[in-house]
Amino acid sequence: MERYPDAANEIKSWVVIVEAVRWRNFAEVRGAFKDADSVDGYVIFNIRQNRYKLITVVHYAKTMDEKRTEGHIYIRSFLTHKEYDNHNNWDRRFGTK
Repeated sequence: MERYPDAANEIKSWVVIVEAVRWRNFAEVRGAFKDADSVDGYVIFNIRQNRYKLITVVHYAKTMDEKRTEGHIYIRSFLTHKEYDNHNNWDRRFGTK
């Protein structure tokens, strides 16, 4: 939000939604974010009408042996649309891509 203040309000709104849900699959993500994409194990969210891309990894909530996991979402990168075109930027912090 500091680097791209024009996206701050939309990022805050995204955080509120993500903290309130426990997605079990990508279809549920799409129910909340119609323009989300699933690409190579990442879930990509468009921010500011596709000006920015929020690259995440989602571990979906599931039930195993009658125990339910809550699921988690990990932010990997926040990129301009131009930066997004280079897949090496997708996982900047951990450098796996």
